Amino acid sequence: MKNPMGKPILYRARFLLPISAPPLENGALLVDGGQIIAVDTFNNLAAAHPGAAVIDFGDTALLPPMVNAHTHLELSAFADWAAKAAEPAAPQDFVDWILWLVRVRRSISAEQLYESLAAGLRSSLLAGTGAVGDIFTGLGSVSAYQHSPLHGRVFAEVLGHEPAVVAGRLAAIAKLLEHHPGPSLDWGLSPHAPYTLSSAATDQVFAFAERQSLQCSIHLAESADETAFLQNGSGAIAEKLYTMAKWNFAVDSVPGCGPVTAFCKKGRLRHGDLAVHGVQVDPAEIDLLKQTGCIVVLCPRSNAALNVGKAPVAAYLKAGVPLALGTDSLASSSSLSIWDEMAFAGHWFPGEAGPREWLEIATLGGARALGLHKRMGQLTPGCDASFQVVALPEMPGINQLEEILCAGGADVRVTHLYLASRNVLPGI
Repeated sequence: MKNPMGKPILYRARFLLPISAPPLENGALLVDGGQIIAVDTFNNLAAAHPGAAVIDFGDTALLPPMVNAHTHLELSAFADWAAKAAEPAAPQDFVDWILWLVRVRRSISAEQLYESLAAGLRSSLLAGTGAVGDIFTGLGSVSAYQHSPLHGRVFAEVLGHEPAVVAGRLAAIAKLLEHHPGPSLDWGLSPHAPYTLSSAATDQVFAFAERQSLQCSIHLAESADETAFLQNGSGAIAEKLYTMAKWNFAVDSVPGCGPVTAFCKKGRLRHGDLAVHGVQVDPAEIDLLKQTGCIVVLCPRSNAALNVGKAPVAAYLKAGVPLALGTDSLASSSSLSIWDEMAFAGHWFPGEAGPREWLEIATLGGARALGLHKRMGQLTPGCDASFQVVALPEMPGINQLEEILCAGGADVRVTHLYLASRNVLPGI
């Protein structure tokens, strides 16, 4: 974006983290026409472009926006809903938590859902998030996205066991596909989970996604309950969830294998689809995810809250499986901040990934997951001028910068968030 005088702009900060290259001290971006033209030290760029306007952010760090690759923004008011429903305590058992979520959600009006989604969109921006992979169930609330500057993808969710019900849901989604959900948002499809779709419904949903060229995002291999149910039809999902939903899995036999095998070997998941959670996997399934070309979206705070286990982060990285981070919803996490998610991940997975790897997973990894890596997620010539500026209570030296930022969490204060050359924080 050019300034009113028509000049390119130099954005300078004490530290600049391109993500795709090592950090720079006294770094700067040269931006013209909404794109990054050059990345270097401020002194070098100022000498080479003496006519450029300068915006100096002072004693701060400048880096790409965070990418929340899996979230449920329409549940942002969930804590209030649960309290009003006299169910303030979240169960720590996975299936009991799902039943609790369903009970609370059923009492929520379309207006409440809209307001909750709008609040989640605002909270995301305040946390330095520039792109989201948002799971969307209340199709009547789509207008909430219309004025949001967020980039990314809105995944319309589908679940159910009756083909006619699923067909009706897909028909409603097809109408929404006629228009983008937001100015910088595209559509995707979310087959909810292997245990909430019958085999026939699963095939319906993935066939629809292929016809419409939609990226899919699915909750996959999240819990041991899920694996037990798919392998032999046993456990709490059969005994509690199916009873509550009045589903009869006996008329649609379980696949007899784990969720990754069921969805990758049958060709349902495709290259670029998102496998969310990926906790309960063995080495063969990690290899299968790699071969399929899926991206795994980690949600460690949610996994910890629901006691479903830890994703094998080191094994994923060793196998070359692309990773991104998501906050899941405020029904299972305490904030929508990827800064908080990354700080927790670094603590919960000691030694499995270094600070530079976590920073990449939180930014460029998420951008790759949502197909945005040529535009954002890294500060490199040709990308959009999309970045966040952050401050800490005390700025470290450059050698400690990545470690301190990675662990910063709530201590990281986002002062500016530029998306496509526009600071979107004022007035949100």
